[in-house]
Amino acid sequence: MDIEQCKQAEIAPLVQYVLRSIRFIVVGDQAEMNDSEGSNSNDKESYELLFIMSGTGQGKCYLQGPGRYFTIDQKISNCSYYQVRFETRGYDAASGLLPDKQELACSPFAKTMELLNELYELRRASDELELFQRFVKFQELLLFLFQQNAPAIEEKGTDTEYHGIELSIRHIHQYYRELLTVEELASLAGIDRWKYTRLFKKATGQVPLQYLNEVRINQAKKWLASADDKLLDIALNAGFNNEYYFSRRFKQTVGISPGQYRLSRKGKLRVVAPYLEDFIVALEMEPIAQYRHEKWGKQDYLGLNDIPTFEENSDNLEELSYYKPDLILLVDRYEQQQYAQCRRISNTCILREQTNNWRTLLRTVADYFGRAELADEAIANYDFKARSASQTLSHLMKGQSVAFLRISADQIIQYTEGGQAFVSTVLYGDVGLRSHSAVGVASKANRPGMFTLTVEDLRMLTADHLFITFDKWHSQEEGKERELLQKPEWRDLPAVRNNRVYEVDFLTWMNNGIISNSKKIDDILRSLA
Repeated sequence: MDIEQCKQAEIAPLVQYVLRSIRFIVVGDQAEMNDSEGSNSNDKESYELLFIMSGTGQGKCYLQGPGRYFTIDQKISNCSYYQVRFETRGYDAASGLLPDKQELACSPFAKTMELLNELYELRRASDELELFQRFVKFQELLLFLFQQNAPAIEEKGTDTEYHGIELSIRHIHQYYRELLTVEELASLAGIDRWKYTRLFKKATGQVPLQYLNEVRINQAKKWLASADDKLLDIALNAGFNNEYYFSRRFKQTVGISPGQYRLSRKGKLRVVAPYLEDFIVALEMEPIAQYRHEKWGKQDYLGLNDIPTFEENSDNLEELSYYKPDLILLVDRYEQQQYAQCRRISNTCILREQTNNWRTLLRTVADYFGRAELADEAIANYDFKARSASQTLSHLMKGQSVAFLRISADQIIQYTEGGQAFVSTVLYGDVGLRSHSAVGVASKANRPGMFTLTVEDLRMLTADHLFITFDKWHSQEEGKERELLQKPEWRDLPAVRNNRVYEVDFLTWMNNGIISNSKKIDDILRSLA
């Protein structure tokens, strides 16, 4: 079947893009840009991508094809970078989607980094499912690049319907203030009404009126952030009939009212967000009150020393009224009566989605306050930091094992790789240290990667390095949780005898935010490097 037959059959041309390797090179590593790792650089089917990071959340992408060599500015070549090698197989590489240029567009670069980090985590995939996952992730990365670096539409000779959809999309962006109907847009595109909506959603992921509403809301966001115009004027300029409908649609889409959004952009919104302070601070905001736990204290690592505290562990949140918040932002962990208390105090938003993925949660919180760009930049900086730390430690540790223990007066918990605990995802995931095998009994809560140890179990804890933190939850008297350190079973541990035990702050390591995770990496490097 030739390529024309493939098109007529509505299947992809027979060109495959196969990943050979992915490497992460840190500044100072002895690796050359053109080091082929045993591959033949003259191979007509061999390609290489370089993703070069500046460390500020920005970067560039370069494509090297057969017989081509990079001529990269020395300043850029002194940065850390990802090196991705792949080959083409099948019908004819020349008929594929590979751009015919050296420097490629890859915006937003934070998204590029996210795809690369996920692909890099799968570099040692061995079983069939992981190998397939790596294949799919690589195709996703290429699609991301191809979409931004494809030849112009006119050169590709796309069909009339696609041109019609593109024309209607441009019309929406130009005339969003006007009264637009699906019938009008379909007519403009030259496509039947019933077919237009389906094709529009295929192209944009939204039906036409959803897309129009999003364009209007995004325009309103810009005016709210940059001007002091009345809400009615902003509503009318954005294409809404009245202020009430605009405010309702804005809150449904963004999560907070237009007035609250304006205050948040100016740093004047009075926010209370228990368990989410890490994310608020990361987005360059400051809560008006922070939670404090009776046993665990407050999150000192955030540096909110002048911010008053409230007792979060009580059943009564009425005391929040004292701080007169404009918005109370809550995770979905409270009782209905507590939500009712908060709603009586002020506007209350609840993050219903339960996730251990702090990146997703940070982006969700950022959307509430119109700070998506800050979130993307923060995530890119964190990923850069984690990857650099992983590279540094891989040279220093040379296969040495690490264990993490959470010690209280009543129990010892070991965190191992494979779990979703906040410790494990950084220690064994982002930083890539080797986890010491579990020596206790699986957690009664059936949480992966968490094991309960007895004092007798410590005899099997032969990890080269130990990170420990103390939980005061079960302590009936001051210092009760530290009594384990006096027991002979503890003193006989190899890590204890070799002075390789590192105590870390409890709330820093038990929290799951970008700041706490970044400080975990600092602790790890300070202890091991």
